[in-house]
Amino acid sequence: MTIDMQALIEQRPHLKDPLEFYARWQRFQKEAAQLLPKGRAAMSPEDSRAYPRESAGPVFRLFVSIFDLPGEEFEPLNRALEAGDIDFMRLPLGELPDISLPCTEAELSTILFLLSRPYFLALRENSGQDGSQWEDGQCPLCSARPALASIEEGPRRLLHCSYCGTVGPYRFIGCPNCGTANASNLNTLVPEEEPGFRISACDGCRTYVKIVDASVLKEMTIDLADMASLPLDIVAQGKEYVRMAPNPIGLKKME
Repeated sequence: MTIDMQALIEQRPHLKDPLEFYARWQRFQKEAAQLLPKGRAAMSPEDSRAYPRESAGPVFRLFVSIFDLPGEEFEPLNRALEAGDIDFMRLPLGELPDISLPCTEAELSTILFLLSRPYFLALRENSGQDGSQWEDGQCPLCSARPALASIEEGPRRLLHCSYCGTVGPYRFIGCPNCGTANASNLNTLVPEEEPGFRISACDGCRTYVKIVDASVLKEMTIDLADMASLPLDIVAQGKEYVRMAPNPIGLKKME
């Protein structure tokens, strides 16, 4: 049985607000996809590193409408998109464009993540990169660090990208963020209240990646699995480990 959004809210009422916010993003993704050109040649990182200019304005207006943002105050972002001044492929590397907006740097990072995901998901659809090895623990399509990992029979570890959704294998033992395979630096935290999830943490670089059992992904998407396991982020960050990639609503740090 597949768990839908409402069922997940009923199971985890403490996550109602972030799940309903994610539902807004789902609506944005669905409607934005209709505004983008179709076909492999139309959306590729070699030819386009942001929304095509004819799509930029309509996607921006849809975004501010769905997320209730003041369109006039965010007009500099619209102009930068339409002028082709924003390189979305720099976002997974932690590089933000220099735009004057009424928000903090952390808020700008979240806004750009949410705004850019339809672009990245269109790239994934056209790239054929699913299943490619994550060299040095980076997404083979957009170079992001992993958001989550899942374990398959074998055993085999797959890394999941929260920007473009690309999935691919990485060696079973080792930190995907710093590359260490030193067992003394690697910890696994298993919160009893979240069956099917655990935390793989590295004391060398002080980062973590959440691990999702394959059985969980038979019931929910990787995005919903990430949202359902938000309490694990709080546990890991309470121990001063850092998340390297945003969750589906654009957050790395849980307050």
